[in-house]
Amino acid sequence: MTDLLFPSQAWFTEYRERINADDEYAEMASDWGVGFNGDLVFEMTDMPLDELDYDALPEELRAELEEYVDEETGTGYALLGLEGGTCTSAEFIASLEDVEYGFVMSATFDVWKDLVSGNIGAIDGMMSGQFELEGDMQKILQHSGSAARLTEISTQLDATFVDEAF
Repeated sequence: MTDLLFPSQAWFTEYRERINADDEYAEMASDWGVGFNGDLVFEMTDMPLDELDYDALPEELRAELEEYVDEETGTGYALLGLEGGTCTSAEFIASLEDVEYGFVMSATFDVWKDLVSGNIGAIDGMMSGQFELEGDMQKILQHSGSAARLTEISTQLDATFVDEAF
C-alpha cells in the first residue's frame, strides 16, 4: 500500500476499515458507546497551513483542507463514530456544531503526528496534558485498553504527513 496523507479523508477511510477488521478491538470495545454516545471528535489545532505548498497538493486534499480546516486558526476536525466495537464513521467535519458526539480529543497537529507515528499513546498523552479531553474521563479510563488499541491501529497505517510532503 502506498503511504496515506495525514490528515486526509483517505487516511480516515482506511483507519475505519482497519478498526472494523480488527477482532481484538471489536472484543475490547464491545460495550463502548452502548447506552452512551461514544463518538469521538479529533480536534487538530495549529495545523501549519502557511507552510504548505497548495499548488503541489493533490486536488482532492487541497479541497478537503480548504473545506474542513479553518484557515485563520489552523484547526480541523474529524469524527470517529464508535459503538459496540465497530467504527460507524470516520470523516472530516467542518465544525463541532455539525455533529453529535460524546468526546472531543484535542491537541496540536504535531502531537497528533506523534500519536499516529506511535511516539505517544492516547492515554499517556491525556495524562501528560498533551491531549485535552472533553467528555467523561471515567468512561475513557474504564475503556483504556480499547483506546490504546485504537492508537495501535492508527500507527499501522503508513502515514505521510502533509506538512512534511508538501
